[in-house]
Amino acid sequence: MQLTPLEIGLAVCLLVSVVALIVSLKSLNVAKAQQVQTEQALQKFARDLAMSSSGSVGMGQRLLAMEKRLQEAQKADKKIDYYNDEDFQPYSQAAQLFKLGLDAEEVARRCGLSRAEASLIQMMQSNADNAN
Repeated sequence: MQLTPLEIGLAVCLLVSVVALIVSLKSLNVAKAQQVQTEQALQKFARDLAMSSSGSVGMGQRLLAMEKRLQEAQKADKKIDYYNDEDFQPYSQAAQLFKLGLDAEEVARRCGLSRAEASLIQMMQSNADNAN
């Protein structure tokens, strides 16, 4: 039995179609895996953002309370001992730890601050060091 050119053409088309189908299915699997990774990364970023936001809100409340105390102290011509005052102590302790070369994660853990607060103090410390 001899194949006609039409039958050979159809066989080649069938073979190309099967190869294309296999490549398509593999590409679909890769795309699904990438989608899962992207969704996981998005969830992680959302958690990190929520954590940063809550840390920023807490830090803002602390800063407002400290500003109020400072204004009251200025009105009364009273000097605040920043190193021994319990409201300011975690921040002064954090500044000292940054001078010793600790990272923000460790400083936050030791001083009871949020990671955002420790990072902000670290930025302020490095800006102060660069200004001098």
